[in-house]
Amino acid sequence: MRKKRNDLEMIAVAYLRSQNNDQHVIAERLKISQSHVSRLIADAKKEGILEETIRFVSDQLPQEKLERAKARLHVEPLEDRIAALSPGRRPSLHIYPCHGRNTSAATWRHRIERFSGDCANDLLKVLASASIIGVAWGVMIASAVEAMQKMQTGRRVPGRSKQTIIPLLGEPLGRPITQHSSSVLASKLAEILDPNPDSKPGITTLSLAPVPAFIPADFSRAETSAIRKLIRRITLYQEIFGAGDEKVSDSKGKSLPLIERVDAILTSVSSEERPLGFDDDGLIRAADIRRKRLNELVIGDLCGVVIPRSSLDRQAKTEIKRIMAQWTGVRLDHLEACATRARNGSNSGPAGVIVLAIGANKASVVHEALRRGLIQHLFMDEDLADKLGEICAPSANNS
Repeated sequence: MRKKRNDLEMIAVAYLRSQNNDQHVIAERLKISQSHVSRLIADAKKEGILEETIRFVSDQLPQEKLERAKARLHVEPLEDRIAALSPGRRPSLHIYPCHGRNTSAATWRHRIERFSGDCANDLLKVLASASIIGVAWGVMIASAVEAMQKMQTGRRVPGRSKQTIIPLLGEPLGRPITQHSSSVLASKLAEILDPNPDSKPGITTLSLAPVPAFIPADFSRAETSAIRKLIRRITLYQEIFGAGDEKVSDSKGKSLPLIERVDAILTSVSSEERPLGFDDDGLIRAADIRRKRLNELVIGDLCGVVIPRSSLDRQAKTEIKRIMAQWTGVRLDHLEACATRARNGSNSGPAGVIVLAIGANKASVVHEALRRGLIQHLFMDEDLADKLGEICAPSANNS
């Protein structure tokens, strides 16, 4: 008789539990202990007369946290697709919510600001491990630096006690120094990363404020040579890029230019439609090339370095070489070397090339940079992640 009564209790408990009653309510209804209710629920599950489903209660969470959690679900499947692009060069992906997919000027600024706020904390953690950090220019990097600065207010993220922050690009010719220039952003980043702002010497930062980003294409060969000679006499330029013809043989690397020792490069990437678009196309005007022709020659630019399209004829390659001959900043081989040092380092070693990018219109440029192994950390929104997944899918399926 006792076994039947217990079976009935178990059935009653199972029924009440199926009606979303908690254990405390069931215990009071049946005049039994809560621990006994718990045992009977377990028995009912074993007997197969009670099934409890797990339901995600999203209305209990802040919308912002929910969106960020969902964005992270893109990482693993996209990592697998990207891994097929360039075996052995698997980058770290950081994916954040897409705050709209409109590309109008006002919406785009809003998207950049929200994205920068989302990724600031993670970006600080990546940068904290680097010894020498190179900084690019532009609205995206400026917004990220501002977001990191806000996050640092009232607290300090532990980093290296000795870091050197260097600009990678000179100034637009004939324009005042802007808040988006490489030198200004390098200086701001140094202030943010300094764990001991009152100590001396603290974090070191350099400037390329006296250096033009581009030598105008209408200058003669002799004039260009003279300007380059002058630029190489600038002490800070020498520290960053070297003196040009000087050969350094110090095996320990102490006397190597900073660009050859940089272990993190913070940059954005252009869209396919507007490579070298900084300074409202001032750079391509200085290069004496039309926007349409430049777009035919290159996929886009990474840190101001143009990425040529494949299968270009000799004339096209000569045009690109002419354009980049006027360039005074970081070069493709510098990006490649930084990426290689990161891949050859330990798990906690060099960060490598860190790219911040949002929007589907950046996908083709990012895809090519990934294929070449030029990106070690990719911070992006869901809009870019979705498009990148589409582009990578055929490559992944054919591997």
